[in-house]
Amino acid sequence: MNNAKISTVTCVLIFVVVIGSLLLVNNFHVYKTAFAGAKKTKFNGADFKINNFGIDKGGFPFIDVEGTPGGTVPQKEDTGYAYVFETNKGTFAVSSDWMYPQWHTHEITLDENNCVKSMKMNNGGAEIADVVKLTETNATNVKKVMTAEFALGESDGSICATKIFDSDS
Repeated sequence: MNNAKISTVTCVLIFVVVIGSLLLVNNFHVYKTAFAGAKKTKFNGADFKINNFGIDKGGFPFIDVEGTPGGTVPQKEDTGYAYVFETNKGTFAVSSDWMYPQWHTHEITLDENNCVKSMKMNNGGAEIADVVKLTETNATNVKKVMTAEFALGESDGSICATKIFDSDS
């Protein structure tokens, strides 16, 4: 091979190695970020004890809790925890469950027994830091909030609140 072909092949190989390394590092970072909250945690009731709720200075609905917002994720199969917001734009649950422990948001409709009648998957957003903040909903008023454990019914597949940790209106 002549020097030009060797140089071209060398450049292509270096390019492939560099791009591959960047993809590997980026994917590892995304993996660490996505699954950072999915660690085993002991239940802490204070993580669901409501101190305050409302609309923050940025115009987003929030729930402030006594403990660490999002600090407890479910450890049992067929179980989920939720921070539920009843707003002027609908009812939203920021939840963590046995299948997807990362906190995520659904728009839901609850019946009189706090069972889910309907659910729109990943409708809305959430930010969990000092408070649980509901985003991407255009809600401007929070009527009621609750924190709850939900479970999947064995016989009928329904999703119902099995424990209401706290609620406020």
